Amino acid sequence: MDVQNLTAVFGWMTVINLAIYLWAALFIIIGRDRIYRLQAWMTGVPAEDWPRYDMDYLSRYKLGIMIFNIAPWLALKIVF
Repeated sequence: MDVQNLTAVFGWMTVINLAIYLWAALFIIIGRDRIYRLQAWMTGVPAEDWPRYDMDYLSRYKLGIMIFNIAPWLALKIVF
């Protein structure tokens, strides 16, 4: 695999992960009450605690995208 292919792979990984992130964020925003009730029913964790867990999930996912997708793609774009 040459550098151009590797750069393309990281670029597409970024696009796919950002699409998943946006889908999850919109899903949480639009169906907030219904999702919190469902999660509370499935796990036993009170519905009042779920906003904190969801924000923690979204922030960690966003950080992972930046570290493992955007940073390598940007480094490859700069160097080559």
